[in-house]
Amino acid sequence: MAALVVCILSFLSMWLPAFFPDEAGVFCAGPLSLSPSEMQSGLERVWERLREPVMSTLAQILVVYALPSMSVLLSGVVAARAGRRLSTAVGALAVSATLMVTLDLVFAALDYYRLLNCAGWDGKLPWFLLQLVPVLGNGSAAVLLIAGIRACWKMGRDRESGPEQTVGRS
Repeated sequence: MAALVVCILSFLSMWLPAFFPDEAGVFCAGPLSLSPSEMQSGLERVWERLREPVMSTLAQILVVYALPSMSVLLSGVVAARAGRRLSTAVGALAVSATLMVTLDLVFAALDYYRLLNCAGWDGKLPWFLLQLVPVLGNGSAAVLLIAGIRACWKMGRDRESGPEQTVGRS
């Protein structure tokens, strides 16, 4: 439940700049020493090629960024209803989806950071920190999911080993 709440809050925090028009925008007034694609690492370029077909429309972007919340919700429902193995598998998929979106948000924050280095940081530090809120939120949700999976496994093992220990002690 905590992971779901954190995911939803992280998703909603991504829309905060829309309430403050023209405050979060950063444009480099001077010439960049490198083009934006040259500033990216090889990993970032590969990530851009992978995400391009998936993130081409606003609807796709909304679905991808809502993916952690949806997968955590599914994981919680399955964990409450299904066996330990199925809930672990669904939980692992939810962790993967959450970390995938977190990685995308990390790269977006890096791009914003690079533009700030070119354009200047005057009054933009709060906006950079705001870029990190969804990253921290989704990262925290992944950690909470992993803790939930481990707790589920531990409870299952304790239930399985509980009667054996009491019989052995008698």
